[in-house]
Amino acid sequence: MLPETAFDGRVAKIMKRIGKLEDDEVVRAFNLLENLRRLVASRIVETEWDAHFVPQLQEAISRAVAGFGGQYEGQLTSGMREMIDAGIDAVDWPLASAGIKVSAPEISRTALELLQGHSIVLARGLTDDLGRKLNYEVSMGVLGGKTPFEVMTSIGRNLTDRGVFPSIAARAEAITRTEMARIHSNAREARMESVIAANPDRKWLKKWIHSKKKGQPRSSHVALNGVMVKVTEDFPGGRPYPHAPGLSASETVHCGCSHVLTLAEWEKLPKDWEPQQYQPRSDALASAA
Repeated sequence: MLPETAFDGRVAKIMKRIGKLEDDEVVRAFNLLENLRRLVASRIVETEWDAHFVPQLQEAISRAVAGFGGQYEGQLTSGMREMIDAGIDAVDWPLASAGIKVSAPEISRTALELLQGHSIVLARGLTDDLGRKLNYEVSMGVLGGKTPFEVMTSIGRNLTDRGVFPSIAARAEAITRTEMARIHSNAREARMESVIAANPDRKWLKKWIHSKKKGQPRSSHVALNGVMVKVTEDFPGGRPYPHAPGLSASETVHCGCSHVLTLAEWEKLPKDWEPQQYQPRSDALASAA
């Protein structure tokens, strides 16, 4: 098997693994939200429906939301740790499968820890917003003469109907997927830099891989699929790599793109190669991702 073939195969497997890690984390977040929704529903039904008892109900809801917040933060932190390790593997394993043994020091995790802190701030913002919205719906429901069933309808009878819980679920999915992808991408970039610095004699390139996710992909990211640049250059549009610090939310939210480290000799580059214009030798790797 050619080294580049083994390399592409390993990258494709890693991309599938990353997608599964994301999916699993979203399912866990949804399960936590559904458990909270049921708990809130039971508190509303069990509490006497009168303005006098609203403070007690709100306190019970606040405690339940705080419990959800702690669990969500813990799960997200654990998931991001897995993504950091997966980002390192995404560089080391494909190279090893191609018979390239690289010597490089461990990456510094300081910047990655800062990114994790940013992700937790987003998770706490979601939890705080959820608590405010739930307690508002309860108080306005009682004062407005709504029944408990009507309040639960406005809150959300499941995670797909309209209401507070469905909107929070959509936001939780966006945070979970985006932050998991962000930490993975930055860990991958840090490992690439470490490998390049320790092995400067090789002709390294970096290649953008579009995720081919279902939905409405960004046309600019689709156009970048397979584009290669020198490791010291940005991809077209001033993008250092997917989820790079400084990129706007319009570039990063729900983005599943990746970038890989590759070697010039694998790509059969023409003599007049222009880094930002050259397309890949095949689309197999990206289509498998």
